Amino acid sequence: MDSKNTLLITGATGQLGAFLLAELLGWGQSPAYSGTILCAKRPTSSFEQLDRVVEFYEQPRKAYQQPLVHFIDLDLGYGAGSAEWISAYCDQHAIAPVYSVIHTAAVIDINQKAPGGNQNERVTAEVLHLAEALDVAHFTHISSIAVMGGNAPLGQVELLEPQDFQATKKKVGLGSYAKSKIYSELQVWRAQQEGLSTTVVRPGVILGIGPLYRAPQELWRRLWKGTLPFATDGCSGVVDVRDVAAIVYAAHQSKIEGPIVAVAEHPSFYELLQWMQNGLGKKRKLLYLQMKPWLNRMRSVSFLSNLPWIGKYFTAQMRIMLFSKTQYNGQSGADLLEGGYRNLEQSAQELGKFMRRIAEH
Repeated sequence: MDSKNTLLITGATGQLGAFLLAELLGWGQSPAYSGTILCAKRPTSSFEQLDRVVEFYEQPRKAYQQPLVHFIDLDLGYGAGSAEWISAYCDQHAIAPVYSVIHTAAVIDINQKAPGGNQNERVTAEVLHLAEALDVAHFTHISSIAVMGGNAPLGQVELLEPQDFQATKKKVGLGSYAKSKIYSELQVWRAQQEGLSTTVVRPGVILGIGPLYRAPQELWRRLWKGTLPFATDGCSGVVDVRDVAAIVYAAHQSKIEGPIVAVAEHPSFYELLQWMQNGLGKKRKLLYLQMKPWLNRMRSVSFLSNLPWIGKYFTAQMRIMLFSKTQYNGQSGADLLEGGYRNLEQSAQELGKFMRRIAEH
């Protein structure tokens, strides 16, 4: 793909979007993108995540403000109508027409009844309509390992491959976020069948940095405040945000169809949280909850799942999240990284040190 073409990114003020922009600007492991980058954002979006990424990479203040980077206020709910506005913007600023799109925008919420899921479905549909109206040459969608399913009983290890896909939204215990990602990815595959060139990247749990009050940094925030007193022996696929950004860039440039799975390691939640605590400089010992007998204890009080506020902690989705040992083959992502994935314990140390600076100020 010619890097002089105009690239449109959604979600550029979010965690992954901000690190992707850093990768495109040449701050990571990839050569800088030489074309124009249009960063679509909501009018109310803050630049704080981008500012933190600038600090992390030790770049000059507001280094993302460059002649070839344009931040545009765009309500993604208008689809094709937005295409006309973008085309007019490109003409007005003597920018080449949009050649490709990377869709990173998403609402992240694991709660089973959270409203964010439907928003993800709607926005993905509208961004696809936008891409079709702009007649782009390629579309990259950021999905999630949450779409890959898994049928093993809790506590049993199961390895899922990139071709695994749970094409249903009705499985018991499936949260709204996972359902929204399944439905979103189905829309992308449908668009591909209709002729759109697509790439799908499925990251695992992303370990990154950013403002403590934002959802992706909830674990950092709770560990810093001491409000996460326990961890379990369950696990999931985890990956450094910098590796995900590099994988997305490389896959998009090469127009690799995928799905590409971005998962580096499968530490137990206890291991992962201890690494993160060490990075923060916290010496607190977490209570270690093994699946037996805690799974049965949680099941015995599952009737509490209907209560407001605390009900989400007693759902089937929460039990699956805490005790599942599903693993994911991330070799397709590793193949796109120079030198493979970063070591996650070292990442937790490096990222945690930065998050401690944020927390202390």
